[in-house]
Amino acid sequence: MKIFFLSLCFLISNLFLNSVKAQEFINYQVKVVSDSLPVVKGTLEKISPEGVAVNDGYGNYIMLRAKNIISIRLKKKGINTGKGFLIGTLAGAAIGSLAFTDSNNASGNEQLVTFLAATTLGAAVGTTYGLIAELKAKKMFLNINKDVKLFATEYKKLEIYSKAHYIDKR
Repeated sequence: MKIFFLSLCFLISNLFLNSVKAQEFINYQVKVVSDSLPVVKGTLEKISPEGVAVNDGYGNYIMLRAKNIISIRLKKKGINTGKGFLIGTLAGAAIGSLAFTDSNNASGNEQLVTFLAATTLGAAVGTTYGLIAELKAKKMFLNINKDVKLFATEYKKLEIYSKAHYIDKR
């Protein structure tokens, strides 16, 4: 029974506690659609009236001009539906496997049913948690359509999510 409570506490601490990060811009992912490049995803390095600079996470620093930007989408990084399903399935399997450690005189079929029920319940709970987390992620969508004047008025909304904003703030 102690193993069950310890594993449950470990699962809850991993799911619900987020590590504190000094730089909040890392917690947001920007997705820029342009007419000149394929979709660019990463963290927002710098934004100005002339365009945006994105770090794609692979060491590439991509600059896009305002006249080429079609849309910009910003969302908070976190757990998504797939990760929730995986975590829930693993947690359900771990909890269900405790049925096999039970020393009562239960038959193998009863233990297997308990294992499958716990795994299925864990997958359902994890998927639900992932869906809710994905829906609650703060999202911002700017539809620019290569309009430089519109971009010049709208870019200030994204400025606080850029790395340059945090460096300049010091």
